Order: sequence, then structure tokens, then C-alpha cells
Amino acid sequence: MVINSEKKYSSIELQIEEEFVYISDYIWKNNRLILEEKKREEKMYNMCEKSSSADMDIANLRWEHESFKINKVFPYLTNISNLFTLISILEHNLFKLASEIEKRDNSLLIKDIRKTGLNKFFDYFRKKGISLEKVSLFQQIQASIKIRNCFFHASGVISQSKDDVELKNIVKNKLYFNKKYKDNPRINTDKEWIISIVESDFGEQLQLTHNYTFVLSLYIKDFLKDLCVVIGDKYE
Repeated sequence: MVINSEKKYSSIELQIEEEFVYISDYIWKNNRLILEEKKREEKMYNMCEKSSSADMDIANLRWEHESFKINKVFPYLTNISNLFTLISILEHNLFKLASEIEKRDNSLLIKDIRKTGLNKFFDYFRKKGISLEKVSLFQQIQASIKIRNCFFHASGVISQSKDDVELKNIVKNKLYFNKKYKDNPRINTDKEWIISIVESDFGEQLQLTHNYTFVLSLYIKDFLKDLCVVIGDKYE
């Protein structure tokens, strides 16, 4: 993803920094669309309280329909969209970084790695002697990928995921957060921040929050920037 294709960036790291300023801000603000819609519907409902009982019956039916969308459907779609977009941008940036390595050392080509998607690039970096475990926030990035895969393949239903046991452990121990967030008492218990497991018609299902996807955007930015430094130290 390139926010400004006409701008000449001096490094991929600087490009990542600028792009994620916009990406994170978008994620933080897009939830306001839902909040504003909720305010609009509540205002319309309150106006009907002074109307006839027939109008109030219609208002109740409308609110039942609209509140379900506002409180359930819209947040679900927004949060999943944020998650999918972030992981896609992560993969694109991993490709750019792997391509930079390939330019400097073509003893191993990206196309020679048999794995696919994110694992293809992770495997490529490891074969190039880059220890991803030493890159900041890699554990949280791995957790986000497993969460994304569960939603992508099974709409978040844990029992349909091959990572079901690990996903439960990730949620229980909040492994999707780093120490800074896990040690924050408010964030650690606030339902607006933490991922939870809820009952659905098909069993236990992951439930994302808007704030988590915002934090993930910061994590991906910092992870990629630190990876840039590690690669730079090795090849420059």
C-alpha cells in the first residue's frame, strides 16, 4: 500500500511510518460513523415518544431493527474489515522487504519458498538468517494472524479452526497484547479493548473490538519498522 505514490521516500521504514499514521487514524475514526448513526436513530426514536401510540409502535419496531444493526452487524463488519485490511497490508510490506533483500542477495529467491502467504515471507526471512522472534511484537503479530485466519475460514467460530486450542489460550492470557497493555488495569478488563469468546449458534466464537484493531495497527507499524532495522543492520 502506498498512500502517496508520487512522494520519494528515503527508506521503506519512513514510508511505513507515514502510511500507518493514516491507517491508524482511519481505524480510530471509522467507528464514529457507527456512533453517529446510533445518535441519529436515538434522536428519531425520542421524537416519536411524543407521538401517538400507533407511531410509537412503528418506532419500537424500527428501533428493534436498527439497534441490532448498529450494535451487532455494523461493528462486526467494521472490525473484521479492519483486521483483514491490516493483515493484507502487513503481507504487502513483508513482500517489499523480502524483495529488498533479494536485490542484495539473490542466493535464495522468494519464489523458491514453497509456503504461501505470510508464512512464505516469514520462512524466507528465517532462511536468510533473520530471527523474527527477536523482532519486537512478533508474538502479537502471530496471534493476530491466527485470529484473522479463524475469521477468514470460519467467521470466528473456534471449533472450526485448526488453531482452536491455541486461540483459546491467546484470548485467555491476552497474548494479543504486549506487556504494556496487559499490565494496564483499565485495558486489561475493559470490554471495549479485549477480545472475548461468546456463544453462537455454531459454538464458541471470537468477538473483536474496535480498539483492538486500532492497537493492532500500531503493533504492525512498530513490528515492520523494527524488522527494517534488523534487515538494515544485516545488509547495509
